[in-house]
Amino acid sequence: MTLPASSSTLLPAGATLRFLTSRRQGPGAYLEAREDEPTLEALRWAAEITALLSGDPVTPVPFIDECRRAGGTFAMTAADSEPSRAASYYAVRAFTLTGRQDEIPGPLPRWFVGEVATPGLPATFDIDEMFYVLRALEQLDALGLLGPEVSRSLVDFLQSCRAGDGGYAGTPGLPPDTEHTYCAVCSLSLLGEPLDAAESRATAAWLRSRFDTPSGLSTLTAQDETPSLAATYWGFRAGEVLDTTVWTDRLGPAVASLGKPGGGFGARDDATLWESYCALRVLTRLAAAHGGGR
Repeated sequence: MTLPASSSTLLPAGATLRFLTSRRQGPGAYLEAREDEPTLEALRWAAEITALLSGDPVTPVPFIDECRRAGGTFAMTAADSEPSRAASYYAVRAFTLTGRQDEIPGPLPRWFVGEVATPGLPATFDIDEMFYVLRALEQLDALGLLGPEVSRSLVDFLQSCRAGDGGYAGTPGLPPDTEHTYCAVCSLSLLGEPLDAAESRATAAWLRSRFDTPSGLSTLTAQDETPSLAATYWGFRAGEVLDTTVWTDRLGPAVASLGKPGGGFGARDDATLWESYCALRVLTRLAAAHGGGR
């Protein structure tokens, strides 16, 4: 395998890949910190981290097959009886990242389409759930399966979740946060209705205020005083979708400081797969930007 060149902000790739190996329970089976059984979410993070660090490809089977359910869907764990939108999206992503797109069940795109709003009616789930469906359809090159009435109802729902200060909540009336703001701006772009110039400026200003912390990491909400890697990742990615820098020059060192001696990243004592992905995604994009790319 070929590891990326070292930089002032990235841990040695070998250390992070060793951390990843320590979370592996078997082929395709990865255990997230503080969890007691492998999940498709953990597999997804393992595949993402490996792709970012150019490590040996993750093999998703046989674990991913143990999570298959009727109609080409997927459950989060081998023991779960019911499929979910999130798990099915993670399966699509894992197959895509590992070059096994031909193993994605054929009925899955239609199932995802059936999981969104009925034409003419408002969406009945929060922005996170909609995002899983839209990102999965994007990965499957199947966004065109959404009819114009369904797409319009989804756009209307997303717009109803926008707060006056430019952030987005999971459902109308709740306080906005960086997670749902990222999901919203990305979903609107996927639906062909990106924010206009004025909306984009307001949302970017709201995101910048989340990064206005002593450390340079982002908080989740305006009321939250504790920055986190997750909130930082969501805010950073929202800024990228808006093609606007919403973070400060303190961000890279702040994220890098959360690297653990044994590899991986975490805001607490131990590294997690999720936080390691958040950190690596931010650091590799910052490194690319500083190198003249984006």
